[in-house]
Amino acid sequence: MQEKMFGFQTEFFIKNQAGQDCFIVFSKLFSFTQKHSLLNVLRQEILSVENKVFSWLPTFYVKQNEQLSLTIKQECSCFSQQLTITGLKNWKVVGDYFAHDFQIFENGQVVARMSKAWFTWGDSFLIEVYNNTQPEYVIAVVMGIHRIIEKNRKNVGFGF
Repeated sequence: MQEKMFGFQTEFFIKNQAGQDCFIVFSKLFSFTQKHSLLNVLRQEILSVENKVFSWLPTFYVKQNEQLSLTIKQECSCFSQQLTITGLKNWKVVGDYFAHDFQIFENGQVVARMSKAWFTWGDSFLIEVYNNTQPEYVIAVVMGIHRIIEKNRKNVGFGF
């Protein structure tokens, strides 16, 4: 997943192992709800990810055809960063915001992994999806993680 630089919107291009475009993540820079859209290569929306505006801990809603599919919520933990995903999937995300390294678990099994590619122009992430897990939902979770990292980066005043 590679971020496109220089524009009035944020775009990420998701490529498969062969380097072909599979999905596009699109969001407007100046949006109150900060809605992100996951598009196919024909630029048709597959999913949208919207943040809950008034929430103590970051919470995101994943919608497909305007119907709620997943809720992504950051959990408070002293030793690791965790997200709980409920809805169509019951996943647990465990990882490290500073290292940008996360694993998605379902029933104790790793179904996906995300890590940041360092020293790249813009933000780039390596996403591995296992066991026939639906990649669009994994990408939606990665979009939520990216928003949390961006928010933390702005609050602290510098990025990792």
